[in-house]
Amino acid sequence: MTQPGRGHRPGRQHRLMSYHRIVDILNRILPWDGWGGRIMATVMASGNADMEIAAVELVDPQPDSSVVMIGCGPGVGVVAAARRVSKGAVIGLDPSAVMVERSRTRCRQARVEHLTTVKRAAAESLPLPDGSQDAVVSVNNIQLWNDRSAGLDECARVLAPQGVMVVLLHTWAIPDAVPNDEWVGQLCADLSARDIRMEPTQTRRFRSGPAVVLLGRSAG
Repeated sequence: MTQPGRGHRPGRQHRLMSYHRIVDILNRILPWDGWGGRIMATVMASGNADMEIAAVELVDPQPDSSVVMIGCGPGVGVVAAARRVSKGAVIGLDPSAVMVERSRTRCRQARVEHLTTVKRAAAESLPLPDGSQDAVVSVNNIQLWNDRSAGLDECARVLAPQGVMVVLLHTWAIPDAVPNDEWVGQLCADLSARDIRMEPTQTRRFRSGPAVVLLGRSAG
């Protein structure tokens, strides 16, 4: 728990706002492939690391679990999950060729490539069999999906019975068109409509700022 007077110092607030502004600007002006993708991969590997690790902890994968990381970026979460699944498998998916390359490199460097598969794919078309995944994870990318409804359909399709869905998203990354509570509430309703039983929404503070934390379980 944050102690009174801590976590709100001007220096920390300035750093959070600077990171927020940098990511927002880069998202607007840089392509996700080529040199722009390489810049974004470097930023994400640092700025999203604690959120990726927290997402894996929420999943709590067992040694034989199958986990898919949607929008895996530079692969921090893929490696974190692979270190928990000594007999299972972790699949990282990202529409950016640069992110796929960075994620594969990170897996090799961490010596977990035998437990991981990284492919170029978007949330709207997951290259996975029905009911094949014990967990589906999305960290800081669900707001970028081209078709959220199709993406959620795919998440529900690949989740095994009692499989876990984990979504983390910076509050400052939620689209401005609607209030944050309304946007998150609709997302929870959309997941519930796909037979994913949602736990109460949380907001947690990470190094890069506060984030919404959603956790649900397939009712299948």
